[in-house]
This record gives sequence, C-alpha cells and structure tokens, in this order.
Amino acid sequence: MAVGGASYNELFEIFWNWSIFVGVIVFGWQLHHSFFYRAKDGEVPNIDNLKVGEFPLHYHNGKLEAAWIIAPSILIIYLCILIIGPTSDVWEDPDAVGVEGVDYFEIGITGYQWYWEFDCRELSTDLCDVGVDSDTGLTTLILKNNTLYRIDLTSGDVTHSPYFVQWGAKEDAVPGLQTSIWLSIDLTGKFFIDCAEFCGDDHAYMTAILEVHE
Repeated sequence: MAVGGASYNELFEIFWNWSIFVGVIVFGWQLHHSFFYRAKDGEVPNIDNLKVGEFPLHYHNGKLEAAWIIAPSILIIYLCILIIGPTSDVWEDPDAVGVEGVDYFEIGITGYQWYWEFDCRELSTDLCDVGVDSDTGLTTLILKNNTLYRIDLTSGDVTHSPYFVQWGAKEDAVPGLQTSIWLSIDLTGKFFIDCAEFCGDDHAYMTAILEVHE
C-alpha cells in the first residue's frame, strides 16, 4: 500500500462523513437556539433575572457538560487511531515493500531556489526520464503508469516540499538530510509538482510537470 491508494480514499471519506455529522449537530444546535430563544417583538425578557452590579445566575448541568467532553474525546481518539495505518504507508520500510528494481524503483529529487532537479539514477527511459514540457517550458519528470516509486528527497539550499497534487503526496526536502516518500502511479497524463513549503520570493513559481505514460 502506498500514497494515493484505497486506504487514503477511504480515510478521506470517513473524515468527510464525520465532518458532516458533527457540522449538522453543531450548526443545527446554534440555529435552533438562535430562533427558539429569540425575543418576540415588544418583549424585554429577563429570563436570567440579571441585575446591575450582580453576577448572573449560574446554571449547571453535569450530564450535558460531561457529554460535551467525553463524546468529542472519543471521536478524536478514534480518528487518530484510524490515521496511524495510512500515515505509516508514506514511510514504509523498503524491505517490507519488496525488492528494489523489481517491486519498486528509486529516483531522486533535489530542491533548489526555485526549481526541482530530478535524478533517474540508472533506470531505463521507459521507467524514468527528464525533459522539458513543450506547452509550459517547465522541467518534466516522466514516469510509467502502474509503477511504484520510492522518491529520495533532499535540498541544496533551504527546506522545500515537492507536492504531487493528484496523489495528495508531499514530504519535506531538507538541506543535508535525505527523506523519502512512496508514490504509487495510477493515473496517466500531465500533473503539476508544486512546492508546499515556503522557500523564498519565487516559492509560488517553483513548479514542475509530472508526465505519466503507459
């Protein structure tokens, strides 16, 4: 299992559904109270018996307060447990994935202000190649579809972070340090590789093209 696979899509759906569920409760509660406890025209209610110079009455409901603490805590713990598996997929041990050159292939990316340098190692041009996109003039990393890549990252100046947008995959490229990320290619076409870590004046233009072929 690698980035862009079923576990991430399933995780997104779970978080999305819980967000809707919680949002309906919270905003529904707010809307209900906004209209239900609204004073009618001409009324000047003083339900809490407020008096100038005195603290307002304190209403305590232990069960309600406990529910507001326990229920969200259980939900947060549950969601945290769910993300452990998919998150670990990003940094999976290569030995657990398989044999390099057979089950997966390694390439390198080095970030500079403000461009990416791609290293195909000794892979064939069918598995990895570097070129220039004819439409945009951007540097292009050309990879093969239905192939698993382990991308080794570093930087030659400041911290960068290549972001493979369609796969939701990104990882910091740090000067003097090698990091890595798994990328399971399962789409064909041209996609942007952006920088997701602010790195200076031209950070917004630090873009390359990922081209995937069959």
